Amino acid sequence: MTFDSPINKSDLGQLLMCGFDGLEPTPGIVDLIKNHNLGSIIFFSRNIDTPEQVRRLTASLQQVARDAGHKRPLFIAVDQENGVVRRLGRNSGTYLPGSMALGALGSSTAARDVALSVSKELLSLGINWNLAPVLDVNNNPLNPVIGVRSYSEDPEEVGRLGLAQIEGYHRGKVATSAKHFPGHGDTATDSHIGVPVIDKSLQELQQVELVPFRQAIDAGKNSLIYPTSIMIAHIVLPQITQDQVSSLSPAVATDLLRRRLGYEGIIITDCLEMEAVKDTVGTPEGALQALRAGNDMAMISHTLELQNRAFDLINDAYDKHQLNLEALAESLKRVEQLKDRFLTWDSVLDQMPPLVDPALELSKRLYDKVPTVVRNQKGVIPIRPTKDDCILFLGAHVPATLAIDSEKEPFNTFHASLAKRHNNLDYVIYTPETNRDELTDAIERADWVILGTANANLHPFQVNVVQQAHKHAKRLVVAAVMNPYDLMAFPEVDTYVVTYEYTPPAHEAAVQAIFGETTPASHLPVTIPEVSLKKAQPPCIVDKYDSQLHLDAVAELWSDVFGTNWPLTADKIEKALRTSLRGNHWVATDGQIGALIGFVATQIDGKKGELMLLMTSPNHERRGVGTYLHDHALDYFRKQGCTELMLGSTYPRFFPGLPDDKEKSQGFFERRGWKFSSHKVWDLSSDLNQPLQASEVSVRERMRREDIWFGRIKPSQLWELYAFQQHYFPQWLSTYERHAELGDFQDFLIARQGNENGKLLGSLILNTTHITHDDRCDLIWTDERLFTEASGGMSCVGIASEERGRGIGLGIVAKANEILRQRRVKKAYVDWAVLLDFYRRTGYDQWRGYRCASF
Repeated sequence: MTFDSPINKSDLGQLLMCGFDGLEPTPGIVDLIKNHNLGSIIFFSRNIDTPEQVRRLTASLQQVARDAGHKRPLFIAVDQENGVVRRLGRNSGTYLPGSMALGALGSSTAARDVALSVSKELLSLGINWNLAPVLDVNNNPLNPVIGVRSYSEDPEEVGRLGLAQIEGYHRGKVATSAKHFPGHGDTATDSHIGVPVIDKSLQELQQVELVPFRQAIDAGKNSLIYPTSIMIAHIVLPQITQDQVSSLSPAVATDLLRRRLGYEGIIITDCLEMEAVKDTVGTPEGALQALRAGNDMAMISHTLELQNRAFDLINDAYDKHQLNLEALAESLKRVEQLKDRFLTWDSVLDQMPPLVDPALELSKRLYDKVPTVVRNQKGVIPIRPTKDDCILFLGAHVPATLAIDSEKEPFNTFHASLAKRHNNLDYVIYTPETNRDELTDAIERADWVILGTANANLHPFQVNVVQQAHKHAKRLVVAAVMNPYDLMAFPEVDTYVVTYEYTPPAHEAAVQAIFGETTPASHLPVTIPEVSLKKAQPPCIVDKYDSQLHLDAVAELWSDVFGTNWPLTADKIEKALRTSLRGNHWVATDGQIGALIGFVATQIDGKKGELMLLMTSPNHERRGVGTYLHDHALDYFRKQGCTELMLGSTYPRFFPGLPDDKEKSQGFFERRGWKFSSHKVWDLSSDLNQPLQASEVSVRERMRREDIWFGRIKPSQLWELYAFQQHYFPQWLSTYERHAELGDFQDFLIARQGNENGKLLGSLILNTTHITHDDRCDLIWTDERLFTEASGGMSCVGIASEERGRGIGLGIVAKANEILRQRRVKKAYVDWAVLLDFYRRTGYDQWRGYRCASF
């Protein structure tokens, strides 16, 4: 090196991602890793067979890199979008719904759970980067490459579901790539075989295409929903890039994504062997231009010759001082930081996570809900064939595309699902060359015709067969197994079902629905142009909670849900909601009569989102209301950057977890990803009218021997109490701060060594209904059937860890009881206790139990 450079030439290999053909490392890919410092690999189906084979392959590649002196492990990436784009085959991964299938479900929890499950499977195979999710808004029915790879035509919905999947992948410790920036949805050209043109201004892009990307970026780089990379599409935006492909344009990578939107993660190109680049500037030159344009990484997925030529071009440009080395140094820094976040040599070699069991329960539970019965105008579904009835199944021959991995004849699994249910079954794969007369005869002989289409609106031969069947069939069901837009080509069809993908479980779910074994409640996430359809209605209407409008109805709902076990007046509910920390609450109303049928309350403490309360009217259970509100709350937490979730709340609170008498609801939360603790926490009670226990007397005597002083904190000493909490009990600090702001210093009981100026040893917070500030919510159970108004209690009981074993905890509780008696409290309360035997020694016993859950 004859000039000062912020990077070495060998570092440039970290800025490329390359693929190869085979189930074992090829000499070519080994050479790139060893001699060119290639830092990232991409897998396709050609590299994947069994889980054991993939683990051997990833470990072999990582070992090559380590032996070659790489400072950090390889990124090994894959496009595992699920649905029609899935690189893990039947033998190597679980079938899970793809994007538009998730859009049909409309559940961000389902989207997150799919991503989390996929990440676990990928990581167990040694794959650490998923080039997903797709944030394209599919607003063009003629789009041949995105279609069902998009969640929806609604940019807000795309953002909502996409952010949930980003969170899921990141929780599973797999890197992500949001794609295809700035949006590939509004085009009728496949960039694998041509150059798509989207003639929109920046203002127009901001209204639709950029919305999901901006939502992700605006969350902030420390958020779980901030994509670790963004992939740039190969499209032309004449009003922004003139005639230059966007992936090679500084106007997109640098000006728009990096500067205007402020994205700080890795920018990577889509594969530069797509015709949009390969047939214009050429793949090697495209790699060089991509790095010059501001991409951090350039992808060349297939051809070793092109990969080698790209390395030669980039290295030559380095030697000739034709690269912006400062910019490339920043790119390298981003790559290094991302590798440090997700990879270690131990995790990719000796301590690779073990293989995980297939997520079969999640797969079946979601797929069973996916099919959409768009039309059933003559009541043909559910079909009820007799034993002798003949069912004719017509499946379209599906031409392969470069973006999609599929079986040779994907309708075979649809046929297999039909065959499980009916023996008298004929199966015909129809093509443009199928004899029309013979087909008509078969249709007329059949008692039932089930006809499968795949993007029929783009393939006229399928439309012709549907029209032929509509004319001659006794009973006809058309099942579109990819884009739902097929109906626009034959709007006269009466019975129409959409599966959104041609995977085996999607076919099985569709056949279940056709035979009436299930009744899916999914909805079309896109509009079918020029076809009149009844718009699917959500299970409820969700509005922001307004105490003046909704409090009485929420109180009535509380009574319906919790009954006499948890009597609570409207004023107590109002206080808890009003004083919640960064609280946001929503009501669900019936769309027909406007009655309040559900409620959810949330608060946020730092980065922790707390699901304070979720209620659904008993008369509206199992209708999706609870799921709808639950998703609404979690979407809010996601956008607020919460990295930890809690079921229940700390303070103020209704419950610290799931109450024992609502144990039947545990499955609802577990199916939505909540992990319940193996132990319970308790609220405790004590009758202070009872005579002083002997144990309390002995505790007081011991405190005198230990020379422990008890008293209240002075305002001038508040800093000391805060420091104590921050050191020993940081989870309680905000509660102390909030009570101090209300001036309730009389309720801060502390223990010191020797005297009022001694070392601070412990503390707790007192409360009494007639002394404590009105805005505090320590004890809301003051109904005469529970604690009554003559009640009080304590919380946040904590002793310095090094002082435990001296009985100070028992001492401070005994002192608190003494003060509560002086305040004429008859029934006392301790919240969120774990150590039952400890509190029993001071007269307390369990009142109510809860199961804590987190995510």
